[in-house]
Amino acid sequence: MTSLWKLWETTANRSPEHPLVIDADTGRHWTAGQLTDEAERLTTILRGPYVPICQPNSGSWLATFLAIQKIKAIAVPLDVSLSPKTQQETINHLGPRLKPSICCVKLTSGTTGKLKQIFCSAVNLRADGEHIIRTMGIRLADRNLAIIPLGHSYGLGNLVMPLLLQGTTMVCAQAFVPRQILRLIEEHEVTVFPTVPAILRALAQLPQAARPPSLRLVISAGAPLTAEVAQQFHQRYGIKIHNFYGSSETGGICYDRTGAATLKGRSVGKPLAGVRIQFRRDGRIAVNSAAGKATLPDVGEWNRYGELRLFGRVGEVANIGGKKVTPNEIDQALRALPAITDLWVTVLQDKRGNDYLAAAVETSRSRANLERELLKTLPAWKLPKAWLIALLLPRTNRGKLHTTELRARLNVSLP
Repeated sequence: MTSLWKLWETTANRSPEHPLVIDADTGRHWTAGQLTDEAERLTTILRGPYVPICQPNSGSWLATFLAIQKIKAIAVPLDVSLSPKTQQETINHLGPRLKPSICCVKLTSGTTGKLKQIFCSAVNLRADGEHIIRTMGIRLADRNLAIIPLGHSYGLGNLVMPLLLQGTTMVCAQAFVPRQILRLIEEHEVTVFPTVPAILRALAQLPQAARPPSLRLVISAGAPLTAEVAQQFHQRYGIKIHNFYGSSETGGICYDRTGAATLKGRSVGKPLAGVRIQFRRDGRIAVNSAAGKATLPDVGEWNRYGELRLFGRVGEVANIGGKKVTPNEIDQALRALPAITDLWVTVLQDKRGNDYLAAAVETSRSRANLERELLKTLPAWKLPKAWLIALLLPRTNRGKLHTTELRARLNVSLP
C-alpha cells in the first residue's frame, strides 16, 4: 500500500460514520467507512501496474483511487469524454512501471493538444495538498463543491487531498448549468468553490442571482481570469475571487490570499507556503517544492507587492517585415481593454512562410473597434493580421481555450 492509503486510514478512523462525499445527482452520502469498504472490495478486482479511472466525480471515483493506493498500483485518471479505444491506447503508451514510489499519472495536454505524462509520488500529492490547505485555509469543517474533474491536477490538489488528509467533505456534481451551481451550494451548504473562469463568467452574468449564505471562498484556476469578470462577480455576490496559479508538473504555485490582486487584475498572487520561485534568464518561471520541480514555459516577474505577474509563454516571436514582436505584447494590450473576457494570441505563417500575428478574442466588441483601440498604444505593423472574434470561444473539457481548434480557424481566416 502507498502512504496515501495509510493517511486515509488515519482520517477515516477518526470519524467512520461522517459523510465525506455527497453525490448530488443521486443523493447518496458516502461515509468514511463506506468509502473504505468499497475500496477494499475493489482491491479484489483491480489489477496493475496501471489502473485507469474514467468516471465522473463521485464517491465511486474516490473509492477506486483509494483501492489503487492500497494495492500499490498507479492511478491513471482519464477524462470521461475519452472513448474506450483512446483509453486503452493511453494506458498502452505509458510504458513499463517506473519507480515504486509513483502512485499517480497526471495527463495534461498543455498548449500542444498532445497528452503529456507527469508521474507523481504520494509525497508529491501529499505536499501539494498540504500547501493548498495551509495557504488557502481549507478547514476540516469546510465543504468543497467538486465540479472540476477530480483527476486533473487542480482537482487532486484542491478536492481529493483535503479529503484524504483531513476529512474535508466534497459535494460532487456531474451535470449542471450556472443557476444549478448556486442551488447546489445553498442546498448542501458548500463553503469552498474551486472553479474555472468560464463558470465564474457565467455566474457573474446570471440575472437576479444572490450569494448563497454558506459560501466563503471562491477560487479560480486553469486559465487567466480577467479583472472585469472578477469585478462583475464581486458586484453581484459581494465576494472576492481568489486567483490560483499552478501546473500539473508542480501542483499549486501562487495564490491571491486576499482577492485584492484578482479584483484589480494585477497578478496571480504570492507563492504558496512551501513553494519557491526563481526566474531564469529568459524570464521563465522555475518552481521548486516537495510537490514537484520544473521550469515552466510561462514568463513572469514580481510586481511591487511581491506578487507574481504573468506575461504569457516564452519562445514565440514574430518577424514582421524584419521587425520583432511577441504575442505577449499584444496579449497585454488587449487584456487592458474593457469587455474582453478571454483571448489567445499566437504566431502563424502564411503559404509563403511569412510570420503573422493571429488573435482569438472573446468579446462583444468588433474587430474595427479593437484595432482602433490598439492603435492608440501600438504601431500598425504590430496589429494581428488574422482575427477570430466571438462571444464564446471554444474550450476543452478542462475549461481551457481549445488552442488546436483556434489555430485551425485562424489559419483559414487569413485573407
